[in-house]
Amino acid sequence: MAIFRVALAQINTTVGDLEGNRAAAAAAINQARDLGAHLVVLPELTITGYPPEDLVLWPSFVERNERQLYELAGSTRGIVAVVGFVHAGANGRLYNAAATIAEGRVIDIYHKIHLPNYGVFDERRYFTPGSGCPVLTVAGVRVGINVCQDIWEPAGPGEVQSSEGGAEILVSLNGSPYEMGKLETRIALVSEYARRNRAYAVYVNQVGGQDELVFDGASMVAGPAGELIALGPSFEETVFAIDLDTGFVARARSSGAPPVPAPAQLAQLGPIRELAVDVPDAGPQLPGLSPPPMHRSSKLERAYKALVTGTRDYIHKTGFKKVAIALSGGIDSTIVAVIAVDALGSENVTGVALPSRYSSEGSVDDAEELARRLGITLWNLPIEAAHRGFEELLDPVFKETEPGLAEENIQSRIRGTTMMAIANKFNWLVLTTGNKSEMATGYATIYGDMAGAFAVIKDVPKTLVYELCGYRNEVGPGSPIPQSVIEKPPSAELRPGQLDQDSLPPYEILDRILDQYVVELLSSDEIVAAEQALGAAGADEATVRRLTRLIDINEYKRRQAPPGVKITPLAFGRDRRLPIANRYRG
Repeated sequence: MAIFRVALAQINTTVGDLEGNRAAAAAAINQARDLGAHLVVLPELTITGYPPEDLVLWPSFVERNERQLYELAGSTRGIVAVVGFVHAGANGRLYNAAATIAEGRVIDIYHKIHLPNYGVFDERRYFTPGSGCPVLTVAGVRVGINVCQDIWEPAGPGEVQSSEGGAEILVSLNGSPYEMGKLETRIALVSEYARRNRAYAVYVNQVGGQDELVFDGASMVAGPAGELIALGPSFEETVFAIDLDTGFVARARSSGAPPVPAPAQLAQLGPIRELAVDVPDAGPQLPGLSPPPMHRSSKLERAYKALVTGTRDYIHKTGFKKVAIALSGGIDSTIVAVIAVDALGSENVTGVALPSRYSSEGSVDDAEELARRLGITLWNLPIEAAHRGFEELLDPVFKETEPGLAEENIQSRIRGTTMMAIANKFNWLVLTTGNKSEMATGYATIYGDMAGAFAVIKDVPKTLVYELCGYRNEVGPGSPIPQSVIEKPPSAELRPGQLDQDSLPPYEILDRILDQYVVELLSSDEIVAAEQALGAAGADEATVRRLTRLIDINEYKRRQAPPGVKITPLAFGRDRRLPIANRYRG
């Protein structure tokens, strides 16, 4: 029996900030040493930030990342660290790698074996699959090293390390993006991984936003019986340590040997590579620890924190400080403003009211009340003069036609131009306010309300927008969202008496069909059958076919939309890559 203390360091790295990432890793290693840890585990590709994408095609980038790794090794006096980086092999190929560093040296380099190439992942574009399964002996305890996708496979290196190499602890370095429902999936995965290998599973995930992706941390440890024994916070940087009693591993294995992968799978993964790491053992002098963390949170809390974290990091990591938001008094611009204030502080958010001749007095009042509650500056810039100017400009070519969408959308495009001018003048970024339901159906104006740098809620269906508003008012501080905003029927206010329901079905129906068509990949016929099975609550066939057609024909708009935070299992953008010139209809 041995008590082994492992530290989990979920840190927020920035892609390309090699020196900054090394410094953040060194600080985490120092914290782990102060906690008395024998071993500290950091996230996947810590040195480069994740995902580095085409940066790894630059030889100078890879060389500098390796130099930073060797410099980081100097921070490992008295502790072993496992850290992710990009390794250029002697064969000229690149590997997603985990380095074991200790006492100023690089002890071992593991190459990730299973490379994901689905959804937002493109690792086979850059990396070569590795082979070989290292088992390190640290302070008398046998430790196996894995990277992310390796543990999602039914027969990965962990199975070889536990069954062939006797590994008692399996550590996994991860860059696993957040999406709604994924934490529960991860907990089940890690728990089962530990149970079937009769070993401790130590899962470390990074935290923070990177372009459209946001990482939630929620690092965890599961015991050899599959029990969850530690769960770190979501969307917070932290270093925490936990003591693992390897006697529980011995007892679990005595009651039933772990499964052994088939010989063909063993051959594919490569042989065990055993190494001993000499590091001082603090033994009974280990400092005391707080109880292991067990951070539980609700679905809405995690979704809201994802949007705040993704927005904050996009602004800061691109070198900006302040943002501008067109405040219409509607629910979408309201939730974006609240998220922005929570992410950046009220002093860094400016609201701009751009009322037209069709804007209701209530909407203007709601924008003003929101700004007051949030403590942000609100500029009121009526667009009537510009609207009249455009009408006069276009009258010679429009005068023989019936007024329609082109005339309505002029107002949105005036607003988009105005917002971009303001951002350009003051070196701010514009946050757009369109939600996923609107982006799906094209209920958004290209070069109008779609104009901006970052689309905070582009992956948030309209029904979820309402839920998030209710959540934010409930948890405080304060109740920033006026109840009148939540209760009034949504409207673009581009013509007299206009309501969203004039052009779209109820959002409960729209969002359900959107999920079936985009996420579940059901055909129109399959959706029609599913809706008919719902009876009176379902949509009729004409509505289904109209909505799926709108989703299909508006791909060109979405391709030109700014990036935004991914929170659903399938987001427009990195997740969904359909041809624009495309005649297939589902």
